[in-house]
Amino acid sequence: MEAILANNYDKPSNEYYPTPEYTVLDLFEVIPMRRDWTYLEPCRGEAKSFYKYMPEGSQWAELSEGVDYLTTKFEHVDCIITNPPFSLSVPFLEKSFTEADVIIYLQRANFLGSKKRKEFWNANKPDALITLTKRPKFKGSRNDMTEYCYYIWDRKNRLGLEDTFYFV
Repeated sequence: MEAILANNYDKPSNEYYPTPEYTVLDLFEVIPMRRDWTYLEPCRGEAKSFYKYMPEGSQWAELSEGVDYLTTKFEHVDCIITNPPFSLSVPFLEKSFTEADVIIYLQRANFLGSKKRKEFWNANKPDALITLTKRPKFKGSRNDMTEYCYYIWDRKNRLGLEDTFYFV
């Protein structure tokens, strides 16, 4: 019953759920922030969860500040890291594939499942997954009993990851 109730709350219209600090630090256990890389945070948000760790001058978008990622042209970067609105994840990813060598998205584990995303997944398999063993507790939401992962696309193997699956 709790899981059913947790999924029925009213979500913010912009799907803004600031990424908890411990969730960001979990990512950096596996993939450290590289000071010599260029970065883009498409959903910077008020908390600047990922952006505050990026090198000075990193690019960003934030709809609430008038910079819409989907309609703004960005210079190519080494890496994009973000926690996008779930309902816009596929359009965000399709754009990210054209703008970065490495793409890291925080998403629900069940993002992998869906008939409507089957074609997308067949064409865009992630190179690695980092499963969060501690479920994120997003500010303004209940613990939704959902598992989360960082999905990583690294077609040029710039990260040099040795495994496909990580658990932090």
